[in-house]
Amino acid sequence: MRTITAAEVKSIKRRGKYRAGDTLYLVVSATGSRSWIQRVLIDGKRHDIGLGGYPVVTLAEAREAALENRRLIRKGGNPLETKRRASVPSFRDATERTHKSFAPTWKNEQHVRSWLLVVQKHAYPILADLPVDRITQTDVLTVLTPIWTTRPETARRVRQRIRSVLRYCEAHGYVDRNVAGDAIEGALPAMPKVKAHHAALDYRKVPEAMKAIGSRVTAARLCLRFLILTAARSNEAREATWSEIDRDTSTWEIPASRMKAGKPHRVPLAGSALAVLDEIDSLKDGSDLIFPSTSKPGHPMTPENLMKVWRKMPMAKDTKVHGFRTSFRTWAAERTEIPREICEMALAHSVGNGVEQAYSRSDLLEKRTSLMQLWDGFLMGDNFNAINNQR
Repeated sequence: MRTITAAEVKSIKRRGKYRAGDTLYLVVSATGSRSWIQRVLIDGKRHDIGLGGYPVVTLAEAREAALENRRLIRKGGNPLETKRRASVPSFRDATERTHKSFAPTWKNEQHVRSWLLVVQKHAYPILADLPVDRITQTDVLTVLTPIWTTRPETARRVRQRIRSVLRYCEAHGYVDRNVAGDAIEGALPAMPKVKAHHAALDYRKVPEAMKAIGSRVTAARLCLRFLILTAARSNEAREATWSEIDRDTSTWEIPASRMKAGKPHRVPLAGSALAVLDEIDSLKDGSDLIFPSTSKPGHPMTPENLMKVWRKMPMAKDTKVHGFRTSFRTWAAERTEIPREICEMALAHSVGNGVEQAYSRSDLLEKRTSLMQLWDGFLMGDNFNAINNQR
């Protein structure tokens, strides 16, 4: 059967499929673009293998590639599998792709950073350069076994992230199954699923902590004071912006994009919190950030900046920064008559079931203002004898 010549390949413009050799065809599209297709039988099934486009791949090159594939098939090989393996990423590349894909959906910048760092530290020494389809259960266990019982929380995170990477690879056809999944359960000792609570300072010691932090005008010290005065999460305080502050109403409105629950949250600002804003005003770096990093202008300070200040305090061993929210909640329960739902809303916790939330549209800002004023007075040593009992 006649096959087309190199001159014909160059001149053909009519749409169709033209025989160029044994199992090789030139396919011309409606737009005039030309590409090479090899039609072969593998394990009794017909497959079309793309060999590239013309003129990048010449007729001679297409014929040579088709011949190599036929030789491979005759020896029992599979050119499709060889081609697929050539595109399989290493674990390092797959991890970076997975991280890039999912990072925009994570609200916490610290999680974005730590997600990748944990994998790099614990999994990369074993898995980084392995093609993902060559990673075995043994490889995963080699990563996990040394830390599974000695550092269980870290081990869980490492395994979860390896699973996520391989799940991404499975979805893209790079691996047939996730070797970090259920298949390795039998080789790992069971660990209790106990949620560790953040260490919290006895609320009676928090005024002492405020004094220890001091009023020296540094971004980290003032941010820590602001965090305690508002019972905010670390990332909420560190990433706060001036545009979120309403001086007229003495409120701080945190947008939904920065809240754990994905809903905007208004925080009443009592006198001492407003005083912190007056002090930090002198440290503006030209950005909208209230508590900018001193080493990276235009970026918020890191959690480590706050911890560096807190570790110098005499009571640092008794709590983490996040634990001040627990101190606030315990104080509110033991020292005030403020209703539970108002205390929970002050922490931006969801209150009530779905039906109750659907009908309750108020954030009870006025009542929460009274609560935050009491907290301010307690922290700063004011004499609040009257307990607000609004319900």
